[in-house]
Amino acid sequence: MSFKAIIFDFDGVITDTEPVHMRAWLEVFKPLGISFDKKEYDANYLGLNDRDFLDAVGRIHNRPFPAEEKNILITKKLEKSLALLSKGIPLLDGVEDFIELLQKKCLFAICSGANKNEVNYVLKKLEWLEIFDPIVTQENVQKGKPDPEGYKLVLKRLQERAPSHKLTADDCLAIEDSPKGIAAAHAAGIKCLAISNSYPPGDLSEADWVLASLSEFELE
Repeated sequence: MSFKAIIFDFDGVITDTEPVHMRAWLEVFKPLGISFDKKEYDANYLGLNDRDFLDAVGRIHNRPFPAEEKNILITKKLEKSLALLSKGIPLLDGVEDFIELLQKKCLFAICSGANKNEVNYVLKKLEWLEIFDPIVTQENVQKGKPDPEGYKLVLKRLQERAPSHKLTADDCLAIEDSPKGIAAAHAAGIKCLAISNSYPPGDLSEADWVLASLSEFELE
C-alpha cells in the first residue's frame, strides 16, 4: 500500500473505546429506566454517532428523544466518558508502531462519528493531537456513516491543508472497523483497510484489505 494520506476512524481503530461508550450510556439511561446488554449494543448501536445512537435506542425501546433532550443526554454521556477515559486510554494493538512508522511519510486525518471533545481528549493524553489534521467528528456533519459526508469533508480539508500534494480520493486510505465505515469511505471514492476489532472479518468483506490489527500492517 502506498498513499499520501491516511484517514483514521477513531473508536475501534485507534482506541478500544466502544466499551467505554456503552458503560457511559448505561449510566446516563439508568434514571430513565432504559438498559441494554452487549448483544443489543453490538447488533444495533455499534459505530453510530451519538445522535443516531439515540434515534436507534428510541426506536427499539419506544422512547423517542426530542432534540433538546438529546443535547442534554449527549452532554451527560460526554462527562461520564471522559471520567472513564481519565483512568486510562485503551489503545489498540499496533496503533502506536503504525503511527510512528508512517507519520513522516503520510498526512494523517480522522473521520469519526465520535464526539470531538472525546477525540481531542484522548489524542491530547496520547500527545498525538498535533499530528492529525483535519479531525472531522459528529459535530461537523449532518449525516453519519454510511453517508460519505464526513469523508468528503476530510478530503476537502486535506486538499486545502496541502495544495502542493494535489490530493485526490485515490491518494487516500481509510482505516475502519465497521461495515458502515467501509461503505462511507467507498462512497467517497476512498480505498479502505478494515480492522476486525469490532466485527468479524466476514462482516468486513467489502473492504479492500482486512487485518486483525494494525500490528499486521506491512509497508510496501
